[in-house]
Amino acid sequence: MKAVIIFCVLFAGASCVPMLNEYRSNEWTLFKQVHGKQYESMKEELTRRSIWEKNVAKIQQHNLEADLGIHTYTLGMNRFGDMVCYFSL
Repeated sequence: MKAVIIFCVLFAGASCVPMLNEYRSNEWTLFKQVHGKQYESMKEELTRRSIWEKNVAKIQQHNLEADLGIHTYTLGMNRFGDMVCYFSL
């Protein structure tokens, strides 16, 4: 039953992908403002945004699973959201 619910939520989310691009851009801009992020080049910013988007997706997936009782805790974004482990060490 949980698998069916997860599938339905993911399918519904996939149908909204074109609407998310602008939202993600606004969310990305807000993330940079809140955490005082500035990047040396457009290439670095695109790399960091790609990492950030993957981290946002992981957080959302985990929190959906937490809502379904699979996990006992939720995750949230922080100032390290545009980094991978080896950047933050």
